[in-house]
Amino acid sequence: MLTALELHERAKDASRAWHFRPARRLLLKALERAEDSGTRAAVEGTLGLVEAELGDRRAGLRLIDSALAHEEGMQPSEVGKLYAQRALIHTRLGNTQQALTDFGVAIPALVDDQEECGRARMNRGNLFLHQGAITAAIHDFEQSVAAFDAAAQVNASAKVTHNLGYALMMSGQLARGLSLMDRVAPQLREMSVELAAISDQDRGEALLLAGMHEVARRNLQGAADLFGRRRWPRAQAEAELVLARTWVVDAPRIAITMARRAGRRFAKTGASARVLQCEAVEVAGRIELGRESPQSASRIAAGLARQGLRRDATWMRVYAAKAALGTRRSTAVVRLPASTDLSTRLLAYEVRAQAKERPRDALRVLRAGLDELHQWQATFGSLDLQTATVSHGERLAERGLALAVDDGSPRLVYEWVEWLDAVSGRIVPVRPPADPEAAADLTELRVLSQRRPEPGTPDAQRQHELVDQVRRRSWRDAGSAAIRGIVSLGDLQHELAATHAELQAPLTAGGSAWMLLIGPRRQQLVRLGPEAEFRQAISGLPADLDMAAADLPPMVAESVAAGLRQRLAELDALLFGPLGDRPKSRRVVINPTGLFSGLPWSLLPSLHGRAITIPRSASEWVAKRRQTHEFANAAFVAGPRLPRGAHEVGASAAHWPGAQQLIGPDATADAVGSVAGTVDLLHLAAHGHHVSDNPLFSNLELVDGPWFGYDLDQLPQVPETVILSACELGATTIRRGDELLGLTTAWLHAGARCVIASPASVSDEVAAAILPDMHAELAKGSPPADALAAATARHPELLSTFQCYGAGW
Repeated sequence: MLTALELHERAKDASRAWHFRPARRLLLKALERAEDSGTRAAVEGTLGLVEAELGDRRAGLRLIDSALAHEEGMQPSEVGKLYAQRALIHTRLGNTQQALTDFGVAIPALVDDQEECGRARMNRGNLFLHQGAITAAIHDFEQSVAAFDAAAQVNASAKVTHNLGYALMMSGQLARGLSLMDRVAPQLREMSVELAAISDQDRGEALLLAGMHEVARRNLQGAADLFGRRRWPRAQAEAELVLARTWVVDAPRIAITMARRAGRRFAKTGASARVLQCEAVEVAGRIELGRESPQSASRIAAGLARQGLRRDATWMRVYAAKAALGTRRSTAVVRLPASTDLSTRLLAYEVRAQAKERPRDALRVLRAGLDELHQWQATFGSLDLQTATVSHGERLAERGLALAVDDGSPRLVYEWVEWLDAVSGRIVPVRPPADPEAAADLTELRVLSQRRPEPGTPDAQRQHELVDQVRRRSWRDAGSAAIRGIVSLGDLQHELAATHAELQAPLTAGGSAWMLLIGPRRQQLVRLGPEAEFRQAISGLPADLDMAAADLPPMVAESVAAGLRQRLAELDALLFGPLGDRPKSRRVVINPTGLFSGLPWSLLPSLHGRAITIPRSASEWVAKRRQTHEFANAAFVAGPRLPRGAHEVGASAAHWPGAQQLIGPDATADAVGSVAGTVDLLHLAAHGHHVSDNPLFSNLELVDGPWFGYDLDQLPQVPETVILSACELGATTIRRGDELLGLTTAWLHAGARCVIASPASVSDEVAAAILPDMHAELAKGSPPADALAAATARHPELLSTFQCYGAGW
């Protein structure tokens, strides 16, 4: 027969695995067999926690208080355990101050028991985290990890390491926090399904902070569904509360419905503080819909503050100020503690800007908010994170650009386009060191891609794991924390004059499309027409371009080409008709945003015959333009299954004596990686694939599998100019906030001065005719954009969508 101590140990193991009902049965038996007051007190303490987890927190407190009645005859560590357990139940009840008092007694008493001290610090850290006292939480979690490591409690250490990562993430240290959570995620997954779900839930929040909303919501919904199936209403409600908050801005009605549902679950478990948090989300949603008073938000904020929930209280006070805008009670002055999270700070900037009567004052506030966001983005070395996190400033950016357009000043609009245009292009890049583990994962991915595994198979699952692993590993790279300044309008005009060029920046604001024109001696902002007209004109363009590039019978091909030219003429008329005349300069810098990104500018009649370059921003163009184009050596690659590849590469390489050529079996990922890091000019002819939902996995098909955007991080240096003779690889995914991401962007971010690629499908005939002619011009010393324009002009009958990105001259 098992002793009381043995039953107690088994019960604790069951409780840690979330099996609370079996744990209670074991503990009741242990109480029957307890032979001394010390054992009985220890069992009552654990039983109290189990009763609390099963929903009867008052019964749990009574059990622990009963055990503490015999405090005088116990060892200090035994007393410390009971106080730590009581503190945990008070935490569940929302009695924050009493919980902190009990933890204050418990932790010093447990100094000689590393395992229990680590557990008490972990639980107090969770309480601090819940309050929004992030610095205190991080300190307790760090001490807890050290204690668990000293006690050789590997699994407990993994749990609190995850919590530490979460706290670091909440403090703004996203990359470090994600790194810690990812490090222990496999271990938590092996420990239990429940811990895996909690890990997914918290990593979902991290993904939300990273700006990856869709993936984050899938993680959070998955965790909520799992807890629902397991019939753990509190854990399900926790996931639903976080998920509801993610919808407040994007879909307030969904947020309100989810928060109400979570609130009902919390109410059944007696979690009054959590119920109040759910009410806060409901109020915020109604304020977004314009259906709530500031008094309601202020009342909720006061209640949250009384519960010690400082982070939520601050968030609600900002929403109270938002609700008060335009009323006699209007006030945009909300004092933000230093620990306020970024999303709440950005919301406060938005509210302050709305409260300003003078547009220029509002713009200063919006600029300050975006500057804070950009400084945070610059701490990331990952292009993926840099572009995704722009979404946090989306509303500030839209408001700022609209105010600038309303002002009508071309200078002001230019400044705001630069503020918003490809922030990642203004962050001083840091080349990450080659990572052998990442390289090994990418090699394994290539092998699996060659096998084309069926969905649901072990190979397909491993492929999914590797994609996630490679992406997350890249997030750990540290950024420079430095941002290049915006080039002044005067300096831009000087560069335009020096290169006989003008800049065109099409944009949308306030339901209209606009064109910002900047020449050496003029600036002009022109309204082009309703945004809806442009959306309609652009909507069918990608399909038409793909059809025109297909291998069709001559009569069908002529009809398709005629239809495409007609669509392009209509779009051209919309874009350039209101300008009065066509561009006069022989060179044009196109700086498109949002809706206008990804257009085949070289096909528009008004730009025919002109050299065009498409930088990520005007400031980046000026910075890179000042570097001279010098090609000391070149390399050419022809991938498999490309009938014209060897001919195109051979004809192009003929203009470069001594050029390296990788054709057929020689065109492996390792070989391409080796040559790419040593040449100034790299021409890649291969089948290409743009992966819209994970753009840095866009790839070129080589003989041993795909060569990904992530492979660029393994290069010691990158070529000055890259030619991507592959379908789709000039394509980009437009992320929230108008940030673009694709293989072209990846090359520019890695350090390439310019990239020649196509945003749409390219026919073999076009590539084989135009690119060798372009190389003939390059070899004579022509800059890339000029060389491409000259080569394209020699073949007026061909519909070429090749374009120059970056600094083309």
